[in-house]
Amino acid sequence: MGGAEAGAHQHGSLTVERKPLLDVDGHQLALGLRSALAWLQANQEAVNDLNVFPVPDGDTGSNMYLTLRSAVEDVQHLVDPSSAATVMQAAARGSLMGARGNSGVILSQVLRGFSQGLGHRTRVDAAGIAAAFQEASAVAYKAVMKPTEGTILTVVRESAAAARRAADSSKDLREVLDEVVSEAHAAVQRTPDQLAVLRDAGVVDAGGFGYAVILEGFARALDEVNQPRPITPAQVATPGRASEPQLRSPEDEVRAPAIIEGRTGAAAVAEKKEGWGYCTEFLITGPGLDFEGLRSELSALGDSSLVVGDADLVRVHIHTHDPATLIGAASRRGTLSRLKVEDMSAQHHEVLERAADEEARTGRPAQAVKPATSARKPLGVVTVALGEGFRSILEGLGADRVVAGGQTMNPSIEDLLNAAREVNASSVIILPNNSNVILTAEQVDELAPDVDVRVVPTRNLPQGISALLALDPEAPLDGNCDRMREAAGAVTSVEVTRAVRDSVSNGKRIRSGQVIALVDDEIAEVGDDNLAVVDAVLRKRDAEPELITVYRGAEVDDAEATRFVSALGERHPSVEFEVHEGGQEHYPYILSVE
Repeated sequence: MGGAEAGAHQHGSLTVERKPLLDVDGHQLALGLRSALAWLQANQEAVNDLNVFPVPDGDTGSNMYLTLRSAVEDVQHLVDPSSAATVMQAAARGSLMGARGNSGVILSQVLRGFSQGLGHRTRVDAAGIAAAFQEASAVAYKAVMKPTEGTILTVVRESAAAARRAADSSKDLREVLDEVVSEAHAAVQRTPDQLAVLRDAGVVDAGGFGYAVILEGFARALDEVNQPRPITPAQVATPGRASEPQLRSPEDEVRAPAIIEGRTGAAAVAEKKEGWGYCTEFLITGPGLDFEGLRSELSALGDSSLVVGDADLVRVHIHTHDPATLIGAASRRGTLSRLKVEDMSAQHHEVLERAADEEARTGRPAQAVKPATSARKPLGVVTVALGEGFRSILEGLGADRVVAGGQTMNPSIEDLLNAAREVNASSVIILPNNSNVILTAEQVDELAPDVDVRVVPTRNLPQGISALLALDPEAPLDGNCDRMREAAGAVTSVEVTRAVRDSVSNGKRIRSGQVIALVDDEIAEVGDDNLAVVDAVLRKRDAEPELITVYRGAEVDDAEATRFVSALGERHPSVEFEVHEGGQEHYPYILSVE
């Protein structure tokens, strides 16, 4: 590299001279974050598709996108984004509040560390960027109890090391970021060599690829030439090993809405001339849905799109100015249910009207108003679940708040934080009920200094229900947590679903569409029939269980569930069976084995 001298950007046979970029301010960092978000949005489904397990909840890309979007939204609410430190502090705070899933929480820690590494700088140079990347790596590693190499953490660390090496020989930020992006892609390509599960599945790490995409978008925003980056050897597929998906370029520029000075939240955002459109959500049921074709068609009809699912059930969330066209296109593909269309422009107008009324009444800018609170109770419980049946069960067992979330829809840190505060208790126990929500839940205590928040790390709903049964509201907090952990560990969960892609997992070759049974999050059995797969799981146990509780999913009616349980009972006559409505999506049956 050529220090602070003018550099040459090589692309094919074309060489373009460009002046070195010696430092950037907050405006440019904000531009980089918006560009990173646009690149991640364009590639989020490619990230999702790298999920190792063939279950229908591979949402790494969606979780990272929603986390980064929350960071960008907080940055765009800044009245004065000129300081690099101020911009990154807002991004760190926004990402933490909006973090979803393990990948989102780790990304939030990366942004937090980057912010800490910048310190109070209003402008940042190559050495400062390198230091920020180093701190980002350190903070991210500290956030994970048992860091695993071959994941996003490895890509963060190795790209940060590249930033340090590049900054030692060049003062040009563009050159430093070029090295960071190149090494990030190379590190992603090496992840199958470091993690056997990736090598067996024939994919690179999803979170690592998502992070490389973010860096790509960030670096391109600071490149004045703004020409396509040449494909490096790290991005070229080689025989016999996994390669990154082809990067997609965002088609539309990400534009920041105007900000109303002095206000916060939605009240601070001015109305858009073209309006905000309609938040449109629904389910499409099959069977035999062309998921890839459906996702491609529907995603093109709006933005902020999340289309997840499989050949039997698809969840759609899209912001569009023409919901009728979107709904019509979807209805031609399958049967629609749980349709919800909300006029975001009308909702935002109501927010602005309330803010204006409050300002007229008080003479001060509108701020969030906290409701009056009654006396606190000593202990409350927040839990996570999808499905009205599970919600009713958990509330009946004493849960104060049931946050919507689980497979395909991980709640954010802010969702859990708000729920913990709404309980109005001195101490709150959170039951995540999903392995991808545990790390999210563990961030809440730091953000709620007025509440003692504990996490009992339940990995599925049967564990959560068993933990709630052990709750004694009159007992001390520590004793309750110990009993609930013990109770959760005494139950075995069997989750039945269908594979959404061909794969090899846990030594088993799996075809798309096959029935798979996960026993405590590990794929245990594969077959073509729900009954046969569950029967195989039970026969491999050392001893017959005393009680099996079966929770039927949203697509299973009472009659079908009764036939399923009756057939199981005939094969296992010494076992007592109970059937309850769970209402969960994607998983026709979840069994709690005691």
